[in-house]
Amino acid sequence: MIEPIRHTPLLPGTLRNLFYPPDAYRYFARAAEVPFVGANPIAKAAWAADASMLSYGRYGQRLMSDVELEENFGRAKLRVIKIGGTPGDWNAHGTQAAFAYCDEVAIMAFRGTERDDPDDVLSDADLFLSHEPDYRQAAQDATPALGHLGMVAHLFSEPCLVHRGFQRALNQVWKEVHAEVGAYRRQHPEAEICMTGHSLGAALAVMSFSRFGDGGMSLYTFGCPRVGDAAFRDRVLSNPGRGIYRFVNYNDAVTHVPTESLLYRQTPAECQRFDEDGNLDTGDDTFRGDADALRTAVEGLPGTLKGDSVLDAAAPPSVVDHSPARYCFRLWDCV
Repeated sequence: MIEPIRHTPLLPGTLRNLFYPPDAYRYFARAAEVPFVGANPIAKAAWAADASMLSYGRYGQRLMSDVELEENFGRAKLRVIKIGGTPGDWNAHGTQAAFAYCDEVAIMAFRGTERDDPDDVLSDADLFLSHEPDYRQAAQDATPALGHLGMVAHLFSEPCLVHRGFQRALNQVWKEVHAEVGAYRRQHPEAEICMTGHSLGAALAVMSFSRFGDGGMSLYTFGCPRVGDAAFRDRVLSNPGRGIYRFVNYNDAVTHVPTESLLYRQTPAECQRFDEDGNLDTGDDTFRGDADALRTAVEGLPGTLKGDSVLDAAAPPSVVDHSPARYCFRLWDCV
């Protein structure tokens, strides 16, 4: 078990602090003191958590300017490329990611669900399982891997099934993701490439990691829902790489969906879980049954989630545990 070195006060347990990053947060404040390269996995996770929350591109409800986004990544000496949206509006409805990089490391941080983006809500809600081909044999090609697959590999392997909404969301930006990662890898063959995200963004990071057969790639997820079936989980775990880490903050309800009864499995089954006091230990998501956790979360929600006035309402603890800020605070407290 890892005990926290410090205890940063957590933000109030409101829907505002679930739906939005903090109004004031200094990203990568200790990056110079705790560099990514050569660090232990917990320190790397703290970097990944900051990148994941920063990919939302907000101070509270207010959208960050490009200058603010670049300054925040610049504190870690990272340049940033915005992925998704439209040429004139990164925050247009749909999937977004931030590709932050320097010569030593790159971080692909996928944005999670946004309250005001109906595309995200539709992606989350489409629970049907869809076949996910194995793209890894084409991952290093100059052209995007979609549709560039060998039929023989599919005939003799167990089909992998993934959440159809997550798959569709990743495919919206896959050409850009594939191009940026491929270009960076060709220029930096020894650098670590970290796939990461929070919530929906974590699910997209898992799927993206699964599509690259890159021995220099790592995966760090925060509050990740289940993404696919057991065959998909096994494919992800078979990837060479620099580690796969799944973080769960206490009773984060989102880690219980979709339920195992729908054939979904967590990737990996084991997680790094924070307890109520910020201690970090290895566990799995059987800390509370799916039905129990979800019933408690739903019963504690306000009667309506419409309008800004509800944002300051108290939320159920298992829902507030999903807040991206809590992952950032907890992880930096441990390094």
